[in-house]
Amino acid sequence: MSQEHAQDRKRIQEEAQPLPIGARLVQNQCVTPQQLQQALTQQAKQGSNKESLIGKTLIEMGYISHPALLECLFHQLTRERIAYQIDPEATSVIRFVNVEKTLDGRKVLDDLNLEIPANKITAIIGISGGGKSVTLKHMVGLMKPDKGTVWVGDQPVSRLSGRQLNAVRRRFSLLFQEGALFDSLNVTDNVAFPLREKTDLSEQEILARVETTLQEVNLAGMGHKFPDELSGGMKKRAALARALITQPEIILLDEPTAGLDPIIENAIHYLICDTYMRTRYTIVCISHAVPAIFDWCHHVIVLHRGRVLASGPSLDIRNSTDPTIKQFISGDLDGPIQVI
Repeated sequence: MSQEHAQDRKRIQEEAQPLPIGARLVQNQCVTPQQLQQALTQQAKQGSNKESLIGKTLIEMGYISHPALLECLFHQLTRERIAYQIDPEATSVIRFVNVEKTLDGRKVLDDLNLEIPANKITAIIGISGGGKSVTLKHMVGLMKPDKGTVWVGDQPVSRLSGRQLNAVRRRFSLLFQEGALFDSLNVTDNVAFPLREKTDLSEQEILARVETTLQEVNLAGMGHKFPDELSGGMKKRAALARALITQPEIILLDEPTAGLDPIIENAIHYLICDTYMRTRYTIVCISHAVPAIFDWCHHVIVLHRGRVLASGPSLDIRNSTDPTIKQFISGDLDGPIQVI
């Protein structure tokens, strides 16, 4: 490796180091240091010191527009993705070891081995029926393998039950494909539901957290609305707010953009990026939004016939020469995947 290449590599890795949102916006020249300081002072006056909402304060003060803020965060995610491709070493938070699962006589997971890197965005892709949703359900113990072991950290979740399994599940939040909002509850009560069911927080503390979380997903002032009064994109954001409210370590997203038009799909991707940049949670996303999804994640796992066909940095998978992966990404009818 030449000295010049080594310096470029070091620079990319340094630029991709996690920083608070405000510092990152200054580093990317989206706002000035003076504007950031004024926004922080304004937050203190309002009794809020939550760094994750500094972008909202900067928008309210007219220092940056909402689209410009999201675009700035996306450029930072791109830098991090490039740095991850250069150095993909990361601690695994979830591991599947020789996992098998048969449903209705069909082997859905076939000696599956995979690893989910901690504090990254991972996309699981593949043709329908390839085992993606079943894999997600195994991560939280909703399904148990016929053979093999699923590990979450140092816990063999596939062997746990009762209180031990519930303790592991508290590390997760799941965004269902259709949102799964309760039709009889308004947005505030939908988002508050996990806190009321699983915590001893007072109602005042719960409502304060709900208000903050709705602000984070750009649904401030929408708490009184019911699901049938929301657009498809707003329902997704409300469901994401409910997933975030428990402050999990790991968020599982099952087809977060399914059934949405291209503009709303893009908005949801920006929202996931914004959520990640603020929280640094581990995010695992099942998606058919190919090839767009490659721009929004660090790591990609390709499932095919119940096995991992490929796993690695998104840029490497996107440029794969494997015929099956190339056909899936391009959507061509001609190739090893026969659908008609």
